[in-house]
Amino acid sequence: MKRTNRIQEKSKLDTLLDFLHSYAYAETLIIVTAYLVFGYFIDPDDICMLNSQISYILILLSIITLFHGFENGILAVVILAFAMWYFYPSFQYVEFLIALLMTMIFSEFHYYWTQKIKTAEINANYRGDKLDELSKAFYTLKISHDQLEKNYVIKPMSIRNSIEFIINKNYEISLDDSFEDKKREYYRNFLELLEKSFNVNSAAIIYKKNDFDTEYINAINADVVQSSTLEKIEAEDIVKDYLVDEAISRGIAIYISDEVGEPTTNSSNNSEYLAAIPAMHKNKAIAVLAIKKMPFMSFNREILTSISILLEYFSIEIRKKDILSISDEVSIIKDEGFRFEYDRLKKLYEKYNVNSIVLVLKVDNELQAVRIYEKNQKLLRSLDLVTMVQEHGFFYIPLMFPLHDRAAALGYLNRLLVNIDEEKDKKFHYMTFDLSQTELLNKYLREDDDK
Repeated sequence: MKRTNRIQEKSKLDTLLDFLHSYAYAETLIIVTAYLVFGYFIDPDDICMLNSQISYILILLSIITLFHGFENGILAVVILAFAMWYFYPSFQYVEFLIALLMTMIFSEFHYYWTQKIKTAEINANYRGDKLDELSKAFYTLKISHDQLEKNYVIKPMSIRNSIEFIINKNYEISLDDSFEDKKREYYRNFLELLEKSFNVNSAAIIYKKNDFDTEYINAINADVVQSSTLEKIEAEDIVKDYLVDEAISRGIAIYISDEVGEPTTNSSNNSEYLAAIPAMHKNKAIAVLAIKKMPFMSFNREILTSISILLEYFSIEIRKKDILSISDEVSIIKDEGFRFEYDRLKKLYEKYNVNSIVLVLKVDNELQAVRIYEKNQKLLRSLDLVTMVQEHGFFYIPLMFPLHDRAAALGYLNRLLVNIDEEKDKKFHYMTFDLSQTELLNKYLREDDDK
């Protein structure tokens, strides 16, 4: 069977740029050497072409430095300086200093331009992730509404009820220390949900043991949980299956279909399963549901779409718990969603130096805190988050502003004060913290521990 290439194919331009950046110093050496050879053939006494009406040396340095940056620009200047020393009667100090100065200026342009591009990419990627999550949540709500309208009598559970079941079950498992492998138990309960609500009689889920593994899901980095109706199956056997391999490679649900493209339970010579549905994260499958047996009346696009949405939602919930189990820097905050976003933004900050701001409001009256909290819920934008923490008789209201600076947080604070109706509610203490001040944020939320 022909295997699918799982590495996304790059365009010829991207491949060329990657190659040039990988061998930047070699490219600089070749270009400068070619320039000197060309200059030698034109005028052996002016190998660097310094006496021309046009400053060719600055054109050369601008191309190298603006494309590759400061290090390659300095390398080119050093080579040209040796050429000026050996091939000219006296060292051309003025030309050398001009070339050095312009190289530094060009490198500044390169630095700020690449930083702008990197910051824009981080903003786009983060907003893309949030938009993807919100889109799935909206689509989940839409499917739930449609199913309530069409199948209220015959459908045992709606999408919304299924999500509620997932949340409650996962919460129960998280509190039960008798499970050695809680992640496996999460997936086992998910299979039970599919069996009760969607008539998935036999199925298996292959999932990554560690979501931080950058490799594609395979027999080594994955584990398997299966329905009780299935015989024991290994991860290696699942990933070799045609439908599962296609689902992992293409990142979409794959199922057996008839001539018009509708799902069918007719057996396939290429696969042991009827459908394979992946759960994706950063364009890579972190889990795949392989359905082996399902009644004909239940095997349709609507049910498969519902299962796919539930699997995506479920995988996000599992991933949050995995991340927080490894890194939970603001554990005093009970809201898992808030802590998960804080950890995700902190990793972006550590990797790309793109900061975010947390504004904390401190109130000593419960009713005032509730009124301010509800007002914040109405005023915040879609990416911003708010929660509330009660410690030692004080009520803290942390507000997170992803990818914004302190000025944006203070601007929001002024807008909040304008929108608060009661004058007495405008009296509270506040502080702002960026992602480099995590320890200080924790101290502020626990500052009354010693009192």
